[in-house]
Amino acid sequence: MGVARDLNNAEVHQGPGDLWIIDPAPDDTAIRLTLDTDGTPDVTAHGSSIHLGAIASAITFEATPEISDITLDQYEAPIAQFISKLGVKIQAELAQTEMQKMQKALGVGVYDTAAGYKELTFGGVTAIPEFCVAAISPKRTDPTLFIVAMLYKTTATGGIKLTISRNNPSFYTVEFTGQSDLTRTAGRQIGVVYETI
Repeated sequence: MGVARDLNNAEVHQGPGDLWIIDPAPDDTAIRLTLDTDGTPDVTAHGSSIHLGAIASAITFEATPEISDITLDQYEAPIAQFISKLGVKIQAELAQTEMQKMQKALGVGVYDTAAGYKELTFGGVTAIPEFCVAAISPKRTDPTLFIVAMLYKTTATGGIKLTISRNNPSFYTVEFTGQSDLTRTAGRQIGVVYETI
């Protein structure tokens, strides 16, 4: 008798997602987001969060460990391996050209608004803002359940490239790169991916 195959159509995820700047971020004791029933961040727990608007194409979460070998001259093959680097990022192509959203994508700009304008200025500010970012997507088989990919401490590293055209809408790509948050417990200093059940 063979080992049973694990084929489960309900585990195939397909669907849209939303990208959020989470404020405040979950703390080290409650590592997941507090979500409302509609999948948005709970206003009591994360009341200053910012929705980054419509997404033009897929949201991508990527975690890439760089594994290095430990080798000794006496042996032909490595005797062990270690993680020398862990690259983690969330990327998306945003569709709404709004200055506060673009400020989060640029990462080094200063947002301001007053009567008659919203603006994003940049240049001369060297402090790079850090913030928590989450991608939230409802499950195809049950829209009251969600898949969440979250990075606790990120910087916007991709910059912005805005194309204005008569023939196409203006989209721009955002890239948030995860950093280690040394105030958190080892093993969960960068982020979390989870599903609600």
